[in-house]
This record gives sequence, structure tokens and C-alpha cells, in this order.
Amino acid sequence: MAEAPAGRALFEIYDEGLDSPSWGGVATALWHLTRSLREAGVDADFYQESEVADLHALAARVERDRVDAVFPLGESGLFHGARWGSLAELHARTVRARHAVSRLSEDLSTPPACPVHAAAPAVLGAPPADGCPARGAHPDGPMREVFLRALPWTRCFPHRSVIPRATDHGPAKDLHDPFGPVVLQLGKIDTVDAERCLSRLTGNGVPLRVMFATWSRHGREARELVRAHQGTGRRIEVLDVYDIRTDRERVFGGAALFLVPSVFHETFNFAATEAVQLGVPVATLAKGGNLPRFASLCAPALDELLDRVVTDGPGAPGSWPGGRVCPRAGGRCPEIIRSQPAGGGRDGRHDG
Repeated sequence: MAEAPAGRALFEIYDEGLDSPSWGGVATALWHLTRSLREAGVDADFYQESEVADLHALAARVERDRVDAVFPLGESGLFHGARWGSLAELHARTVRARHAVSRLSEDLSTPPACPVHAAAPAVLGAPPADGCPARGAHPDGPMREVFLRALPWTRCFPHRSVIPRATDHGPAKDLHDPFGPVVLQLGKIDTVDAERCLSRLTGNGVPLRVMFATWSRHGREARELVRAHQGTGRRIEVLDVYDIRTDRERVFGGAALFLVPSVFHETFNFAATEAVQLGVPVATLAKGGNLPRFASLCAPALDELLDRVVTDGPGAPGSWPGGRVCPRAGGRCPEIIRSQPAGGGRDGRHDG
């Protein structure tokens, strides 16, 4: 008789699936997380973003397949309006991982501290509090919230867990070359700032290897800017399509620096931790959420950051975090899945 799985989990993915020719951090994280879970004996499967249009069909699948935990995308339709309360069985099994900061901060920057829960964190069963900036994100709902770090704004969510994300899925290597190109990620600053960034670096002879945050409008606009700069004969290599699972050395091999100018509140930046794992130092803006934790060079503003890169030279940053940045990503997720109220993957019952 086949051994029962350690749990059953269902993950929401974008409609293009996990074989998109241009991966972003979410797809990369999902791929590594599901691989880790399967190694731990968890039965992990997927549903597409468009399937959320019919919540009743999704709920029926969860019941039929005896799913213990559902992991939606951060911006999933499961969280729009009051939909979270329409199907109690489905939402009681929902794990909201890597919380969508856009629901707490309109400009995607660091969320404000909560005046309500600054002194004491929210508790289960308490009604939504007036003045809490997370109120629109339904912290009083049955969903379990999983955060990557215990930050002040996570105190608004009473049903919360903290699981550090990691990149120790591959061996640590030293691919750093202080005289190599700067790997530049664009798409997380305004387009006018991306133009300043390109002009300043290429104008000072800094060779670039450019990648994009493909999910953002700024990332798409930055592609056009880079094409215009390439037409001037400047030293720019474009990484338009790559598979970070297998192309890590092509992305970061021989690089002097990974430059990530981001004004977003990065709950995690997979590319930055990949760079650290491969010995390439990271430079970023100090306002980038958790991103500066992986950086050896931070600056409060873009011009100051560019000054450091141009004046000091890409190879100037000294020590940086090396090797494994934190425990394996999937290590505690089976625990989260097993602790969901369903229990359906093991005994067939839904006890709500």
C-alpha cells in the first residue's frame, strides 16, 4: 500500500505556467518551493490564475482532492473585496505567502507602521481595528499569513508565521570578477530614473549586462530604453530571455556587481540572493524592503548609488554575505500545510 503523503498543497500560478521563457521571482520561488515540498513527501500541484474566476469550482477541487493548503499568488482574486468570506472551507485552507504589499502601500514602498498594533499585535478572533492600515487586506479572515521576516507591519495579522526564504538549492560558487560587467536589473524604478541610470553608467564606460523585472510596466519601458542605448554602440549585453534554474552562471558569471535599484518594498529578491550564492556583491537602494539585507553597498538615493559605482569602480565593495543566506525555503512549509484545519489529505475529513 502506498504511503500517504505528508500533506497535499495546491499552488496558484500565472496562466502561462511555470515554463515561461522569462521567469520572475514568483515563478522561481514557486518552482524551488514545490520541488522542496515534494522531496519532503508533500503532494504539490497547481491551478492557474484564471481558475479563480470560478471560486466554487476551485473549492470543489479542494474538496475532491482533499487538499490541506492552498497557496494563492499575492495578488490573487481570492482576496478581492470580501470574496475571502464567501467559501469558508476554501479560505480556511488558504495560506497567503509573501503577502502582497500593494494592499498596504499603494506605491509598493515600505508599509507604514500600524498605530493600532504597535504596542500589542493583533490576536485571533478580534474584530478589524479602525485605523489599522491592513484592514483592507482582511487580517481578520481565516487565511494563514506567512511572512519572510517579522517586520512591524506583520503584527496586524493574528494568524501569522515567519519562514525565511533561501537560495541554498544550488552549490555556492565564486563567479565574481571585479573587472567584469555590472549586472543591472531595471523595472523597479521610474522610467526617467532608469534613463538616468543607463546614461550615467554607460557614459562613464561601465559595461552592463541588463535584465528586467518583466512583470512591471517600468520593466517593459526599460527594454525600449536599453535598445536605444544599444544603438549608440555602448557596451550593453541584454538578458531578455533566460531560465534562472539553469542559466545562473550565464546571468552572474564573471560579473563585478549586481546593481538592483528598487524603490519597492522587496519582501524577498530571488535574483539578489542568487548573486550572493554565486559570490557577486549586490548594490541597492536602502529603501528596498528586505533587499538591503543581501547587499554589500546601499545608498539612500539613486544618484548617490550611481556615484559609488562609477567613482569607486564596480569591484570596490568589500565583504558581502557569502554562501547560504538562510535555511532551506521548504523546510518549515510541510509544518504549515499539516497545521491547516482540513486534514483532508490524510483522513478524508474536512473539519473546518
